[in-house]
Amino acid sequence: MHRFISPEQALDLVLQHIPAPSVDSCSVDDSVGRVLAAEVPAPSDYPAFQRAMMDGFAVRVSDAGKTVVIVGEASAGHATGAKVEPGCCVEIMTGAPCPEGTEAVVPVENTTREGDRVVLPPEIRPGRHVQPRGQICKQGAPILQPGTVITPLVLGVLTSFGLDHVPVFRPPRVGVISTGDELVHGQADPSLGQIRDSNGPMLAAMARQAGALDVVRTRALDTSESLQGEIEKLRDRDLILLTGGVSMGRYDLVPRILEATGAEPVLHKIAQQPGKPLFMAAGPGRMFFGLPGNPRATHFCFVRYVIPAMHKWTGRKVVLAPLFGSLSRPYACKSDRTLFVPMRVETAPDGSYAVWPFDERGSADIYNIARANAYVRFAPGEHKLDAGARVPFFWMGGADG
Repeated sequence: MHRFISPEQALDLVLQHIPAPSVDSCSVDDSVGRVLAAEVPAPSDYPAFQRAMMDGFAVRVSDAGKTVVIVGEASAGHATGAKVEPGCCVEIMTGAPCPEGTEAVVPVENTTREGDRVVLPPEIRPGRHVQPRGQICKQGAPILQPGTVITPLVLGVLTSFGLDHVPVFRPPRVGVISTGDELVHGQADPSLGQIRDSNGPMLAAMARQAGALDVVRTRALDTSESLQGEIEKLRDRDLILLTGGVSMGRYDLVPRILEATGAEPVLHKIAQQPGKPLFMAAGPGRMFFGLPGNPRATHFCFVRYVIPAMHKWTGRKVVLAPLFGSLSRPYACKSDRTLFVPMRVETAPDGSYAVWPFDERGSADIYNIARANAYVRFAPGEHKLDAGARVPFFWMGGADG
């Protein structure tokens, strides 16, 4: 087991132990947020017919400048049996299939109508305002690549081809265990010395935000029997997140109990602030993260280590390189470990990033930093930085914030 390693070494170890993503089939209607596991070829040409791209008249190019007779009408969803022959035209609406003989569509505003006749403009370009069959995509051509995150727009692409199921990577089934005799449920009235469990709901929400679809949450007391029992209840989970019980106190039971379940310890303690006590173990068939009990440390460790792990698990791109922004006011800090500070990052008018520190009240303060959206990294040592100093950061929500 690796102990007291650097944050970079720890993240490498985490990613090394994440299993390759497995493939599942998902209905398109339920696919938003999932990641495509295979290339999706077009099952047909798109569009499937030659269609009009403007409201106007389907015409022959040779009739430019002439007065022609309207012999029919074509609207979206309705074809017409009329043909566009010399001296004739068909009134047509946007999206309608072009009738036989169409060489161009002339917009309404470029014509003069006189009863059942239309005066056409003096110049008509072949193919103008007409979209040929298969212009956007030919049958068999790839329309989406593996690794694509399915957004509502991507869902629209899939449904436009009539697809009802797609191959996707299966996200891990997640279990969250809050540990500690002092914890009560959020709606309960705490007694003296007790606190409401905020870590459990926060971790469950973060897991869902990171792509988990199946998350269950439970709580364990500070006894071996209780902790073992709750872990056993989650035996169907792929990824188990525990919060609390990973430091050096008498009741910090998580590392020992996880080893007793057959899990192999991977790392314990990282040279970072916050989140030094982080513990990780692998197997059998599951991954465990023992996160600190301090809410800020729990949040940071999830962002720094669990989100990349879940992204790899679900086939998403794992982005490790930091971004850089400029401090909006002077900032000073000191730590003998790599320090990660929650701050607010905003995009400046020129596209650069402006980094705004908060006035904090200790390491357990989650109230004043609730508006933070990024973590700024400081190397070990003392730092006194002026406004405008460039600092590395990464988003709290992953690669894109």
